[in-house]
Amino acid sequence: MNATVMAIILVLIVVATVVTKKVPFNFVLFIVPIICSLLLDFSLQETSDFVLEQFSSIMKSAGFMLLFAFLYFQMLTEAGVFDTIVSAVTNKLGDKMNVIVIMILTSVIAAFAILTGNFTPAYLITFPILVPLYKKYDFDREAAFIIAQTAMSAMCFIPWGIGMAYTASSAGLSANELSKASVPWALCFIPAIILQWVYFGIRHKKRVGTFGVVVENVEEETKEAEENPYRRPKLFWINLILFIVFMVGLGVFSLPPYMVFMAATVVTAMINYPKNFGEIFAKVGPMYLNIIVMLLAISVYQAVFNNTGMVGAISDGLIKICPKFMLEYIHIILLLLCVIIIYFIPFQIFNAMYPVFISIGAGFGIPAVTIIAPFVCNLSLATSSTPTNSSTYLGCALTETDVQHFCKKAVPIQTVTNAVVILLAVIFGII
Repeated sequence: MNATVMAIILVLIVVATVVTKKVPFNFVLFIVPIICSLLLDFSLQETSDFVLEQFSSIMKSAGFMLLFAFLYFQMLTEAGVFDTIVSAVTNKLGDKMNVIVIMILTSVIAAFAILTGNFTPAYLITFPILVPLYKKYDFDREAAFIIAQTAMSAMCFIPWGIGMAYTASSAGLSANELSKASVPWALCFIPAIILQWVYFGIRHKKRVGTFGVVVENVEEETKEAEENPYRRPKLFWINLILFIVFMVGLGVFSLPPYMVFMAATVVTAMINYPKNFGEIFAKVGPMYLNIIVMLLAISVYQAVFNNTGMVGAISDGLIKICPKFMLEYIHIILLLLCVIIIYFIPFQIFNAMYPVFISIGAGFGIPAVTIIAPFVCNLSLATSSTPTNSSTYLGCALTETDVQHFCKKAVPIQTVTNAVVILLAVIFGII
């Protein structure tokens, strides 16, 4: 069967699954791509080989790190480390602490957290610290996730980030050169971030009626904290110092993330829970299992799409059907639509089309780095707004939100945010 037709069929099935929710999403991602591969005359052994290769790659880059990171941050949460920090910040700010300050803190902490170069550890640093505050002030955790993702996206111009690595390698460009070209786009995020604060602030005030503490929540959380047998208030400073040491190793010295979190898990468990570590593991197990299953399902989809000629077929088809007068601006058009597109198609597949954009742009005298630079930061807005990306499941697990519901809220907001950034780039002559 023709690869273009098969690619369209596969995408339509995925879209229908996401929209209708009639069949489990991970079931479709595990089974349908393999059937498509077989229909394209790839043998079962060939299909198995590139699926297993993708499994190996995703587990190496994220899977093993997630296992230990989940355990580590669950222990810190149970020990009351983040609750203590939040309480100290709240008491220090006194009457100045409110939802507006919380949104600003979310953006600032998220921007620093992404200096680790990867969304996964960035989420693991940002949300455990701030979720107690969101609960205390009854702030919408889906809104917090969107705000954090936007701030992280603005920082994706860092040359050592995994997003930059994906983009540069897909486009065949230097990461340092692409990083410099992306900085002006990153600056255009600042007004967009402020507009998000205003928008979510207005929505919060309408829903809750105040920017201050919701007293009922404070009383409930205080009672729960007192009853929590896993709290370790006397070990707070030891846990905090170790946390800083491990984060410095991760962000400053670029140590392998899975090794950092493995060491952090073992040391923290020995100090805090030498006799009942298994009870903490039991809390993390179901959440980790759900995320790892979805991560592997997405890997099957990516492996088949990237290894069966579907990407090339879609690229060629795009060139054939697109009117010539639109070709010069095709990268900007797709940039405007990228959040919506990536809701249905993994960003790795979108990245695979960069050489096509560069080839088209070269015909109009547009340098390759100029074509690709807008995607470095802007595309990151989309990576947390899709059920086809494993990091979305992590972010939603940490913020205790539902993936499908979050994505449906995030897509229109991040699409508008993306459009605002592009508009500012036009105004300031960056495009």
